[in-house]
Amino acid sequence: MTQKIETRTVGSVAVFGLAFLLLAGAPPTRAQESRTKIRISYPSASICCLALFAAQQWKIFEQNGLEVESIQMRSQAANAALASGDIHYVAGVGPNSVAATLRGLPSKAVWFASDQLIYSIIARPEFKSLKELRGKRIGVTGLGGTSEVALRIALEAVGENPKSFIIIGLGGPQLLAGLEGGTIEAAQINPPALYFGKRKGFHELLDVGAHVQMPLGGLTASNTSIQSRAAELKRVVRSMQVTRRMLLQSKEKSADFIMRALKVDRETAEDSYEDYRKTSGGNGVPTREGMEKIVKSLQMLGQFAGKKIAFEEIADAKIAREVAKELGYKIE
Repeated sequence: MTQKIETRTVGSVAVFGLAFLLLAGAPPTRAQESRTKIRISYPSASICCLALFAAQQWKIFEQNGLEVESIQMRSQAANAALASGDIHYVAGVGPNSVAATLRGLPSKAVWFASDQLIYSIIARPEFKSLKELRGKRIGVTGLGGTSEVALRIALEAVGENPKSFIIIGLGGPQLLAGLEGGTIEAAQINPPALYFGKRKGFHELLDVGAHVQMPLGGLTASNTSIQSRAAELKRVVRSMQVTRRMLLQSKEKSADFIMRALKVDRETAEDSYEDYRKTSGGNGVPTREGMEKIVKSLQMLGQFAGKKIAFEEIADAKIAREVAKELGYKIE
């Protein structure tokens, strides 16, 4: 079942409305014109998708002539919906989306939200080390996606065999509930759930992001959108990039937004913002290095082994590059 995120207006919109319009590069009259309706899927209500949520709630999409419906979907369902045309874009670039492309889904990565993962393994209080978790259940948001791939790579990086653990795919909201109820002994989660878990007494046993250099979040588009709806795609990318820049400009205003959008307390929002700030630099242009890391992660798991994969097969950086240049970012 899909779930649509609640859209609310943040109090700071009125203060920053003019600034948003200027940064978005859209004239005030655009909001009064007919807007293009599009659907964007997202994997979870977490730090990975802040730019999507803020672009909706701060009306950046509207200022760029778009009416966006965001729908929560697991990766496999999102891939199927993208193939059928039920959704137009996927808010994410990672092992699952790239693997789907390589298996024949006509799609490519078109925008990067960040270039570093933010995941940690937390466990019930009785477990003090990864060694004690051997043979136990570790929950992830979904099997075959970034969460599972990152977990396996990180475990290998610290000398553990992923086969020594039972990896279970759960929806994001069920991870903490599973820890509390004892249906799993550990979970790999990211902010803000990470901070909730710590405050409930669960122990952080491994900083997964420190061992897995891979993009987190972003935007995947169908080849049809890239080729036939380039102007629309450019407005989507521009909206996301402008919103991300606004999020990074003010800790106070962004923490206020995170509190409301993700329904967390102030302390958790500020902690989550610091993680977001540390990992969300850059101009949004998909990089060869970032895509290569995703491919290598898949090959480490035995997928597409020995196959030479060109950047152009899995990514199209043209529109993100155009947007970055227009917004004044340095382009290498």
